[in-house]
Amino acid sequence: MPGLAPANADLKSGPDNTGDRANADPDLPRIWIRPYYASFNGLRGVAVFMVFLNHYGWFWSAERVTGWLWIGVDLFFVLSGFLITGILYDSLEERRYFRNFYIRRALRIFPVFYGFFLLLFLLTPVFHFHYDKWLLAFVFYFGNFVVPFADLVRHNPTVISVFHHGRSIEIGNIGPLWSLCVEEQFYLIWPAVVWLVRDRKHLMRLCVIVSIATLIGRCILLWAGLNRPYLLYWSIYTRCDTLLIGAWCALWLRGTPLSLKQLRRRSSYLFLASASALILALAWLHQGYVVPRFGYTLIALCSAAVLLQGLDDTSFISRVFRLRPVTALGVISYGFYFFHGIPGKPWHSLALDRPELKPVIPIAAFVATFVVAKLSFRYWETPFLRLKKVLAPQETGHAHAVRLHVPEPQPET
Repeated sequence: MPGLAPANADLKSGPDNTGDRANADPDLPRIWIRPYYASFNGLRGVAVFMVFLNHYGWFWSAERVTGWLWIGVDLFFVLSGFLITGILYDSLEERRYFRNFYIRRALRIFPVFYGFFLLLFLLTPVFHFHYDKWLLAFVFYFGNFVVPFADLVRHNPTVISVFHHGRSIEIGNIGPLWSLCVEEQFYLIWPAVVWLVRDRKHLMRLCVIVSIATLIGRCILLWAGLNRPYLLYWSIYTRCDTLLIGAWCALWLRGTPLSLKQLRRRSSYLFLASASALILALAWLHQGYVVPRFGYTLIALCSAAVLLQGLDDTSFISRVFRLRPVTALGVISYGFYFFHGIPGKPWHSLALDRPELKPVIPIAAFVATFVVAKLSFRYWETPFLRLKKVLAPQETGHAHAVRLHVPEPQPET
């Protein structure tokens, strides 16, 4: 997921804003594009922890308390749209635009993703794992298209099980990988769009138009009675507005430089307006009516505001994002997200069989997932990440600065 895909080494999204830290004047316009965003690993850490609590928090409290924490996925989507669009737009003048982008994405995403499926298929003859043939749709990043139209009782393509004493026991579920499917489909389409359109303002208009069309499309699908489980939540054509709102922010920041006060004010207004609209809508209408229609868009706008606040190193949000435990989780967030939901059913069964262990199960699940993700990042993912410099080196001295619409300096008088 994403957000999930870009890793520590991929936080680069444009030229550095040299002098930002030294220049503390909140009224002086500055460029907010940096080669490294210190707070973004923390944003990932917060987002993945929200998703974890969404899946495991019910062990501690009622589902209504943690049921809204799925919005951590939307934080990932906005962050992915922001970083990927920045990388694409800033590298438009590179000779190997597509090649470098897809090699770097593959080296980040594929090792964990295909390493898991390869291990699953190799161990199937040994442990007699059972899964539906449509699980292969996830292997090719199309699982989010298959699940909404599948008979989940007879043919659930997300479940991995074993037979024990004549009955099937679920030992894993890859359902959370739907968000990786959405992001990968975005990566397949968006680079070509950026390359063809090129103009920053035209791209911004396109983000707005497609986002509005996505919102309208969800309303039409609901009006037509196509409210199948997971269809609106898992489909790229119903969720791309979240990614495009992040993309719009990346393009917007590459326009006229903003002062610190302007960034704070505009991001605060965006959060207050979108959050207020969402709260008022939920106060008057049912959650099941609000969220699938325009709720996703409003949540994405709130997430974008949080992301923009994170750019200000002096803000409270940025300071939280830069806390060491939060950033430590953010660095391994891809692996943590990938692995956290797979053994969900066994943890659930343990809670039913041993109710006295229910309070400690989320802690045990968190620690186990953290350890697996940490080991994966250090010994499996990092060697592939190092290949980026060899297989897809970033070109130096190209038009990074040209892509920024920075006013020419005025002569001194």
